Amino acid sequence: MIIIGVGTKNPAKLNAVKQTIEEQAIDAEIRSYDVPSGVSAMPMSDHETSKGAVNRARAVLNQDPEATLGIGMEGGVSELDGEMFLCNWGACADREGRLIRAGGARILLPQALADGVRSGRELGDVADAYFHQESVHTHGGTIGILTEGRVSRTEMFHHILKLIEGIYAYQKR
Repeated sequence: MIIIGVGTKNPAKLNAVKQTIEEQAIDAEIRSYDVPSGVSAMPMSDHETSKGAVNRARAVLNQDPEATLGIGMEGGVSELDGEMFLCNWGACADREGRLIRAGGARILLPQALADGVRSGRELGDVADAYFHQESVHTHGGTIGILTEGRVSRTEMFHHILKLIEGIYAYQKR
């Protein structure tokens, strides 16, 4: 059995890890940790969002000497041609020094959300106010609202983790 340390307490992200483990029939114990991302509270680029995921994955390994793998996931935004897109990144670090990163789909944010983020607020807070909901980031996420439930935050991160797991399995051959 392996021990997978996950750098979050967020239920949506933890559910993505659980789904990946169940689908792949991996014999694993999941441990979650509140570790720092080392980036701003609202990552404003793919680079910063990816770095946050990597930092969380590595921080887990530093915090738990029994963890076989460290998983980090980070949500952020990225600008393209003057428009703001939601972005998500994940990373997996192991004790042998391997580091695997993958990014997810992008979705254009409505102007009101983008303006709120550009004013210095976190997307989750802006989405809570805009959609009159509470703690959007812990369940369906902004992606869930914008897609009318067709894609949830858990699914977005699950997709990233499937990419990472596949690459990791390939590299271990």
